[in-house]
Amino acid sequence: ECKVVAPTQSTDQRLKNIAEITAHKDKDGNETVIDRDSQPNNVNKDNYGTTSQEDDDDFEDLIMFGKYFDLALRKFITGVNEKEITNRAPVFTKTSDGKYEYVHPKDPVDVANGNTVIYTLRIFNEGNVAGYAEEVKDNLPEGLEFLPENTINTAFKWKMYKEDGTETTDVKEAKFIKTNYLSKANETVEGNNILKAFDPETMTMPDYKDIKIAFKVTEPNTSDRVIINTAEITEDADEDGKEVEDVDSTPDNNNPDEDDQDIEKIKVKYFDLALKKWVTESIVTYNGKTTITKTGHTGDENPEPPAKVEIRSDRINQTTVKFKFSIKVTNEGEIEGYAKEIIDYIPQGLKFVQEDNPKWRLTDDGKVLTDQLKDVLIKPGESQTVEIILTWINGKNNMGLKTNWAEIYEDYNEHNSPDIDSTPGNNKKGEDDIDEAPVILTTATGNAPTYATLALASISMIAGGIVLIKKYVI
Repeated sequence: ECKVVAPTQSTDQRLKNIAEITAHKDKDGNETVIDRDSQPNNVNKDNYGTTSQEDDDDFEDLIMFGKYFDLALRKFITGVNEKEITNRAPVFTKTSDGKYEYVHPKDPVDVANGNTVIYTLRIFNEGNVAGYAEEVKDNLPEGLEFLPENTINTAFKWKMYKEDGTETTDVKEAKFIKTNYLSKANETVEGNNILKAFDPETMTMPDYKDIKIAFKVTEPNTSDRVIINTAEITEDADEDGKEVEDVDSTPDNNNPDEDDQDIEKIKVKYFDLALKKWVTESIVTYNGKTTITKTGHTGDENPEPPAKVEIRSDRINQTTVKFKFSIKVTNEGEIEGYAKEIIDYIPQGLKFVQEDNPKWRLTDDGKVLTDQLKDVLIKPGESQTVEIILTWINGKNNMGLKTNWAEIYEDYNEHNSPDIDSTPGNNKKGEDDIDEAPVILTTATGNAPTYATLALASISMIAGGIVLIKKYVI
């Protein structure tokens, strides 16, 4: 094991390392024994050529480069919308065999349609010659759209090009983009863009410069495709701005095995919150006695049967009837998020009592809302439940079927991705962020309930409508 100590020169050096048998003995320890085709310790090092002189000697050559130029590029995502991403930056390492490597994750970053993704391109100088990354190129894959007016893109002087290499100002025509932001010609202060030579003895990592790009995600939320974006150094120069040959890569040749090119990946995810509502119990109070009847419903009934309460006709004005409803929000998507507000659409015949619902509020314009889940993160596959109690408005003419609806009024996720199949707060029946729960109040004479034929017919018709709506929602 040897250490290279030869001084750096302007030209390459060949370092020939020779090994030779210098003494031998036979099995009895006799040193005078003669090797049939070679003589020990007779190598002429000054006249050693490209083959062994005898078969008891051999050699290995090392080529020590003189001054060499070597730029490397790494690409990584540093932001999605307003969220900063800090765990994908490359970490410089030196392997046991002396090679340089950059360790950073390359699994796809989760994004959503419409997101703005910020990529950073980091150019390192691994060589012992200072120089410039004169031009850098980035491709435009399907699913990403370049944003020519974005402040990041204008600051880093990106320009769009058609497939044939001619410049364009039309985003739809653009197939790749280029920038000379780090070139010598673009320096505002002399030497400001130069990448310093790397000295492993005095530096812990190569010198580097960063440039950034902003793209808009146009891939549909329903896509399961991984979008790969590639960047490459297309022109380089030495510290004088002259052409120079990179020792291990050729600019603009689209060779993924060379270190002047790198990729980054994104995967589009979708956001989907769904809501279910059902009656959990009826609460009837008469003459100071309260009777609570649980429905046993879970919200999965299709359709949900109405919760029934019978009231004797002579007790209507003295009876208090309340219904407790459960409202469950489930994350059926791939992006975690929040149900910031839930609205309850109270039907005629029922009323909201603030004392029964301390976690709900009645707004000035008559909306009944709760934000009790605003800070509760709902991960994919998880659910959260809230409750509301509504009170029957006493009256002999206020009987029959009453359907109470609830809906997600406002949602949020860090990707600002809209719900894939519903719009919060639009009160649109059939979307999965809104659901209803029916109750029925009937009158009874004495202990025997008497129902009007017309009332039954009406209830049957409305219940049929419930079945249709439930089927449409499912």
